[in-house]
Amino acid sequence: MPGSRATHRSPIRTWARAVCALAAAWAAVVAAPAVSASAQPASEQPPSAAADAGTDYVALGSSFAAGPGIPPLQSSDGASACSRSAGNYPSLVAREIGADLTDVSCSGATTAHVLRDTQGTRPPQIQAVTPGTRLVTVTIGGNDVNYLGSINAYSCQASGSTGCPAVDRDVIERTFPELPGRIADIVRAVHAVAPQARVHLVTYFTVLPDSGTCAVAPLTDEQADYERSIAARLAAATADAAAATGATLVDLAGASRGHDACSANPWVESYRPAQGRSTYHPNEAGMRAAADLVQAALASGGVTQTAAFRSGVPGMCVDVRNAATADGTPVQLHTCNGTAAQRWTHVPGEGGTLRALGRCLDVSGGGTANGTKVQLWHCNGTGAQRWIPGPGSSLVNPRSGRCLDDPGGSTADGTQLQIWDCNGTAAQRWTPTAA
Repeated sequence: MPGSRATHRSPIRTWARAVCALAAAWAAVVAAPAVSASAQPASEQPPSAAADAGTDYVALGSSFAAGPGIPPLQSSDGASACSRSAGNYPSLVAREIGADLTDVSCSGATTAHVLRDTQGTRPPQIQAVTPGTRLVTVTIGGNDVNYLGSINAYSCQASGSTGCPAVDRDVIERTFPELPGRIADIVRAVHAVAPQARVHLVTYFTVLPDSGTCAVAPLTDEQADYERSIAARLAAATADAAAATGATLVDLAGASRGHDACSANPWVESYRPAQGRSTYHPNEAGMRAAADLVQAALASGGVTQTAAFRSGVPGMCVDVRNAATADGTPVQLHTCNGTAAQRWTHVPGEGGTLRALGRCLDVSGGGTANGTKVQLWHCNGTGAQRWIPGPGSSLVNPRSGRCLDDPGGSTADGTQLQIWDCNGTAAQRWTPTAA
C-alpha cells in the first residue's frame, strides 16, 4: 500500500523553502568523507522538509472546471456548495504532477466571481492566488453568456416540458463583445499577484455535434444552431484573451468535437443524465481527456519534462521492473536502455512526482524508515510520491527527509531502490538526462 490517502487541497508550500532547509542541514554531511548509504548514522539524517513540496497550483473557473456530479466530492473548502469533484481536471493534473492544488473553481461562477464578487459566502476566486503561485488553470465565461442556462432552457422547451425558462438573447449578444476583455483581465490579475505563474486558459467542452441534434439533446434546428454559435464564440473569446495576454490556450473545445452528448463516446452528459449527474456537464472520460490536454500543454511549455534518471553509478538508470504497470511493481536499478520503463516525467526544479508508464514513484506503505523500498503506484497525491531536487543531484522525499538510494551502491541490474539518510554518495546521485 502507498502512503496516507490523497488530499484534494494540500497546504501551499514552496520548493525553495524545502530545498534551502535541506541544503543547510546537509552542509556538514556533504563536506564529510563519503560513506556507504547503508552505513550512514541516523544522527546525520537531515530534518524533514515540507511534507507536500511541489508546484503551487491554483484552479479557477466555473462548473466545467469544478465537475459537478462526478464522485467523489473534494475535501477542499466550499467543495459541496460548489459541486467540486475530486475527479475534475485540476485534481487529476495535481495528483499526477505532484502539485499543491488550491482549487476554488465553483459551479455557477462568472468572470465577476473570479475577479471581484463574492459567490455565496466565498470570496472572489482570485484571492487564492499568492506570490508563490506557479501554475493557474482557468475555465470561465460560459455563465457570463448563459451557455448552459440557455441550452437547458431550450432543451426543456423542445422536449415539451412546462414551466421552462426563457432565453434573453439580447443580454447574451450584448455580453459577447466584452467577454474577451473580461477573461484577459483575469490573466492580468493573476500576473499582478504572481508574476511567475504560468496561466492556462482551458476552453469549454463541445456539447453538441457539428450539425443536427439527437434524442438525448432535444433542441430544434434553430436552437441547436444558436447554441453552437454560443459555443464557437465562447471558444474564440478565450483564444482572443490568451493571445492578448500571453496565456497558454488549451483547446478543449476543439479536442472534444466528436465527443459531444450525441456521440458514441461522449465526454459530457445528456439532457437527462443518470441520477446525481449534471445535465450537459463533463463526465469522467471528459475530465480525463481535459487533464491529458492540460498536461500536454505543460510538457509543450517546458513546465514538465521527460528524462532518464542516471545513477552516480556509471551506466545505470532508475527503471520499472519488466516495464510492468501493476501497483507495487518494484522500481530498481538497471542498465540504461532508453525504454519507456526508464522515461520519467517530472517538474524540473519545482519538485513533485516522477511518473513512468502512467504511474508514480512511491515509497512503499508511505514509510519513512531507512531501507523502505520504492515502487510504482497509481498517482494519488500523497507525500509518499513527492520528490524534490536536493544537493548533489539527489532526490529527496520531503515526507521522510530521506533520499532515493541504491542500496550499498550496488551495480547489479534488478537492485530495488530504497530511501535512506541523505549522504551525498554516488548511490544517491540521480541526474536527469533527456530521454
